[in-house]
Amino acid sequence: MREFLYEYYTILSKSVEILAFVIGVLVYKKYKNTQVKYFIWFLGWVVFVEAVGSYPRHLKDYGLDYLIEDTLIERNYWWYTLFWTSAATLFYSWFFSLRYKSQVFKKIVRLCQYGYLLILIGTIFYDPQAFFSYKSEYLSIFSVLVILLSLFFYFIELINAEKLTNISRSIYFYIAITLFVWWLVTTPLGFFEKYFTEADWDYIMIKWYMMLISNVLMYVTFAFALIWCKPEKDV
Repeated sequence: MREFLYEYYTILSKSVEILAFVIGVLVYKKYKNTQVKYFIWFLGWVVFVEAVGSYPRHLKDYGLDYLIEDTLIERNYWWYTLFWTSAATLFYSWFFSLRYKSQVFKKIVRLCQYGYLLILIGTIFYDPQAFFSYKSEYLSIFSVLVILLSLFFYFIELINAEKLTNISRSIYFYIAITLFVWWLVTTPLGFFEKYFTEADWDYIMIKWYMMLISNVLMYVTFAFALIWCKPEKDV
Protein backbone atom coordinates (compact mmCIF):
# COMPACT_ATOMS: atom_id res chain seq x y z
CA MET A 1 0.00 0.00 0.00
CA ARG A 2 2.92 2.34 0.73
CA GLU A 3 4.23 1.88 -2.78
CA PHE A 4 0.76 2.46 -4.25
CA LEU A 5 0.27 5.73 -2.37
CA TYR A 6 3.79 6.88 -3.20
CA GLU A 7 3.19 6.29 -6.89
CA TYR A 8 -0.42 7.39 -7.22
CA TYR A 9 -1.16 9.82 -4.36
CA THR A 10 -0.20 12.86 -6.42
CA ILE A 11 -1.99 11.60 -9.53
CA LEU A 12 -5.23 10.85 -7.66
CA SER A 13 -5.17 14.13 -5.75
CA LYS A 14 -4.46 16.25 -8.82
CA SER A 15 -7.03 14.35 -10.87
CA VAL A 16 -9.93 15.41 -8.68
CA GLU A 17 -8.67 19.00 -8.67
CA ILE A 18 -8.57 18.99 -12.45
CA LEU A 19 -12.00 17.32 -12.54
CA ALA A 20 -13.55 20.11 -10.48
CA PHE A 21 -11.94 22.79 -12.65
CA VAL A 22 -12.98 21.08 -15.91
CA ILE A 23 -16.56 20.82 -14.63
CA GLY A 24 -16.35 24.49 -13.71
CA VAL A 25 -15.26 25.38 -17.24
CA LEU A 26 -18.05 23.28 -18.75
CA VAL A 27 -20.74 24.98 -16.65
CA TYR A 28 -19.09 28.41 -16.67
CA LYS A 29 -21.81 29.85 -18.87
CA LYS A 30 -24.36 29.08 -16.16
CA TYR A 31 -22.45 31.09 -13.55
CA LYS A 32 -20.73 33.76 -15.65
CA ASN A 33 -23.05 36.49 -14.36
CA THR A 34 -22.63 35.50 -10.71
CA GLN A 35 -19.84 35.60 -8.16
CA VAL A 36 -19.36 31.84 -8.60
CA LYS A 37 -17.23 32.62 -11.65
CA TYR A 38 -14.50 33.76 -9.24
CA PHE A 39 -14.64 30.37 -7.54
CA ILE A 40 -14.17 28.65 -10.89
CA TRP A 41 -11.18 30.90 -11.60
CA PHE A 42 -9.73 29.92 -8.23
CA LEU A 43 -10.11 26.23 -9.04
CA GLY A 44 -7.96 26.91 -12.09
CA TRP A 45 -5.44 28.66 -9.86
CA VAL A 46 -5.32 25.59 -7.59
CA VAL A 47 -4.53 23.34 -10.56
CA PHE A 48 -1.68 25.67 -11.52
CA VAL A 49 -0.31 25.85 -7.97
CA GLU A 50 -0.35 22.08 -7.57
CA ALA A 51 1.35 21.54 -10.92
CA VAL A 52 4.21 23.89 -10.09
CA GLY A 53 4.38 22.94 -6.41
CA SER A 54 5.54 19.42 -7.21
CA TYR A 55 8.81 20.75 -8.62
CA PRO A 56 11.06 19.00 -6.01
CA ARG A 57 9.72 15.58 -6.96
CA HIS A 58 9.77 16.31 -10.69
CA LEU A 59 13.37 17.51 -10.52
CA LYS A 60 14.33 14.42 -8.51
CA ASP A 61 12.63 12.11 -11.02
CA TYR A 62 14.67 13.65 -13.83
CA GLY A 63 17.92 13.76 -11.86
CA LEU A 64 17.90 17.56 -11.73
CA ASP A 65 17.38 18.01 -8.00
CA TYR A 66 20.96 19.25 -7.71
CA LEU A 67 19.73 22.53 -9.18
CA ILE A 68 17.90 23.39 -5.96
CA GLU A 69 20.05 21.45 -3.50
CA ASP A 70 21.09 23.53 -0.48
CA THR A 71 19.00 26.49 -1.65
CA LEU A 72 16.04 28.19 0.05
CA ILE A 73 13.63 26.60 -2.42
CA GLU A 74 14.93 23.06 -1.96
CA ARG A 75 11.62 22.24 -0.27
CA ASN A 76 8.27 23.54 -1.45
CA TYR A 77 6.82 24.77 1.84
CA TRP A 78 7.28 28.40 0.80
CA TRP A 79 5.34 27.83 -2.43
CA TYR A 80 2.32 26.28 -0.75
CA THR A 81 2.36 28.82 2.10
CA LEU A 82 2.28 31.73 -0.33
CA PHE A 83 0.17 30.41 -3.16
CA TRP A 84 -2.12 27.89 -1.48
CA THR A 85 -2.52 28.62 2.26
CA SER A 86 -2.32 32.39 1.92
CA ALA A 87 -4.16 32.59 -1.40
CA ALA A 88 -6.95 30.31 -0.14
CA THR A 89 -7.26 32.27 3.10
CA LEU A 90 -7.61 35.61 1.33
CA PHE A 91 -9.77 34.30 -1.50
CA TYR A 92 -12.31 32.29 0.49
CA SER A 93 -12.71 34.95 3.19
CA TRP A 94 -13.26 37.54 0.44
CA PHE A 95 -15.53 35.23 -1.58
CA PHE A 96 -17.91 34.63 1.30
CA SER A 97 -17.80 38.25 2.43
CA LEU A 98 -19.45 39.05 -0.91
CA ARG A 99 -22.55 37.31 0.46
CA TYR A 100 -22.71 39.41 3.63
CA LYS A 101 -25.31 42.10 4.08
CA SER A 102 -23.77 43.10 7.40
CA GLN A 103 -21.11 45.79 6.99
CA VAL A 104 -19.77 44.87 10.44
CA PHE A 105 -19.03 41.33 9.27
CA LYS A 106 -17.32 42.66 6.16
CA LYS A 107 -15.10 45.02 8.19
CA ILE A 108 -14.14 42.27 10.65
CA VAL A 109 -13.15 39.90 7.84
CA ARG A 110 -11.22 42.67 6.10
CA LEU A 111 -9.27 43.42 9.30
CA CYS A 112 -8.49 39.71 9.68
CA GLN A 113 -7.18 39.64 6.11
CA TYR A 114 -4.90 42.61 6.79
CA GLY A 115 -3.74 40.96 10.01
CA TYR A 116 -2.92 37.74 8.18
CA LEU A 117 -0.93 39.62 5.54
CA LEU A 118 1.06 41.45 8.21
CA ILE A 119 1.91 38.20 9.99
CA LEU A 120 2.86 36.58 6.68
CA ILE A 121 5.16 39.44 5.67
CA GLY A 122 6.63 39.58 9.18
CA THR A 123 7.37 35.86 9.09
CA ILE A 124 9.16 36.11 5.75
CA PHE A 125 11.38 38.99 6.85
CA TYR A 126 11.92 37.94 10.46
CA ASP A 127 12.97 34.35 9.80
CA PRO A 128 13.23 33.58 6.07
CA GLN A 129 15.19 30.39 6.71
CA ALA A 130 12.33 28.96 8.76
CA PHE A 131 9.75 30.18 6.25
CA PHE A 132 11.43 28.23 3.45
CA SER A 133 12.25 25.15 5.55
CA TYR A 134 8.98 24.11 7.13
CA LYS A 135 5.29 24.88 7.37
CA SER A 136 4.54 27.65 9.85
CA GLU A 137 2.13 26.41 12.51
CA TYR A 138 0.90 29.84 13.61
CA LEU A 139 0.28 30.92 10.02
CA SER A 140 -1.76 27.74 9.51
CA ILE A 141 -3.73 28.40 12.69
CA PHE A 142 -4.42 32.01 11.75
CA SER A 143 -5.41 30.89 8.26
CA VAL A 144 -7.95 28.45 9.67
CA LEU A 145 -9.33 31.06 12.06
CA VAL A 146 -9.85 33.59 9.26
CA ILE A 147 -11.59 31.08 7.02
CA LEU A 148 -13.75 29.58 9.77
CA LEU A 149 -14.74 33.06 10.91
CA SER A 150 -15.77 34.02 7.38
CA LEU A 151 -17.77 30.78 7.11
CA PHE A 152 -19.36 31.37 10.50
CA PHE A 153 -20.50 34.83 9.39
CA TYR A 154 -21.88 33.30 6.20
CA PHE A 155 -23.94 30.78 8.18
CA ILE A 156 -25.28 33.57 10.40
CA GLU A 157 -26.28 35.57 7.34
CA LEU A 158 -27.92 32.46 5.88
CA ILE A 159 -30.00 31.90 9.01
CA ASN A 160 -30.94 35.57 9.35
CA ALA A 161 -32.05 35.67 5.71
CA GLU A 162 -34.29 32.66 6.35
CA LYS A 163 -33.10 30.95 3.17
CA LEU A 164 -32.59 27.52 4.71
CA THR A 165 -35.34 26.04 2.57
CA ASN A 166 -33.32 26.80 -0.57
CA ILE A 167 -29.89 25.59 0.53
CA SER A 168 -30.17 22.25 -1.28
CA ARG A 169 -29.49 24.08 -4.56
CA SER A 170 -27.13 26.73 -3.16
CA ILE A 171 -23.55 26.29 -4.32
CA TYR A 172 -22.32 28.68 -1.63
CA PHE A 173 -23.70 26.37 1.05
CA TYR A 174 -22.00 23.30 -0.44
CA ILE A 175 -18.69 25.14 -0.72
CA ALA A 176 -18.97 26.46 2.83
CA ILE A 177 -19.77 23.09 4.42
CA THR A 178 -17.06 21.33 2.41
CA LEU A 179 -14.40 23.88 3.32
CA PHE A 180 -15.45 23.79 6.97
CA VAL A 181 -14.98 20.03 7.18
CA TRP A 182 -11.79 19.99 5.05
CA TRP A 183 -10.00 22.59 7.16
CA LEU A 184 -11.01 20.99 10.45
CA VAL A 185 -9.75 17.58 9.30
CA THR A 186 -6.49 18.61 7.61
CA THR A 187 -5.26 21.42 9.86
CA PRO A 188 -4.18 19.18 12.78
CA LEU A 189 -1.88 17.29 10.40
CA GLY A 190 0.24 20.42 10.05
CA PHE A 191 1.09 20.35 13.75
CA PHE A 192 2.99 17.09 13.21
CA GLU A 193 4.77 18.13 10.02
CA LYS A 194 8.17 17.57 11.64
CA TYR A 195 7.39 13.83 11.66
CA PHE A 196 6.83 13.80 7.90
CA THR A 197 10.12 12.06 7.13
CA GLU A 198 11.06 8.65 5.81
CA ALA A 199 12.01 7.74 9.39
CA ASP A 200 8.33 7.67 10.35
CA TRP A 201 6.35 5.91 7.65
CA ASP A 202 3.40 5.35 9.99
CA TYR A 203 2.76 9.09 10.15
CA ILE A 204 3.37 9.48 6.41
CA MET A 205 0.74 6.83 5.62
CA ILE A 206 -1.80 8.39 7.99
CA LYS A 207 -1.24 11.82 6.48
CA TRP A 208 -1.47 10.54 2.91
CA TYR A 209 -4.69 8.66 3.66
CA MET A 210 -6.34 11.61 5.37
CA MET A 211 -5.23 14.18 2.82
CA LEU A 212 -6.20 11.99 -0.14
CA ILE A 213 -9.65 11.19 1.23
CA SER A 214 -10.21 14.84 2.21
CA ASN A 215 -9.11 16.15 -1.18
CA VAL A 216 -11.18 13.64 -3.13
CA LEU A 217 -14.31 14.39 -1.11
CA MET A 218 -13.78 18.15 -1.34
CA TYR A 219 -13.22 18.43 -5.08
CA VAL A 220 -15.82 15.82 -5.98
CA THR A 221 -18.32 17.81 -3.89
CA PHE A 222 -17.29 20.99 -5.69
CA ALA A 223 -17.81 19.28 -9.05
CA PHE A 224 -21.20 17.96 -7.98
CA ALA A 225 -22.29 21.35 -6.64
CA LEU A 226 -21.30 23.13 -9.84
CA ILE A 227 -23.51 20.76 -11.81
CA TRP A 228 -26.41 20.43 -9.38
CA CYS A 229 -26.86 23.95 -8.04
CA LYS A 230 -28.68 26.87 -9.57
CA PRO A 231 -27.17 30.36 -10.07
CA GLU A 232 -28.15 32.78 -7.30
CA LYS A 233 -28.54 36.52 -7.41
CA ASP A 234 -25.57 38.46 -6.08
CA VAL A 235 -26.11 40.20 -2.75
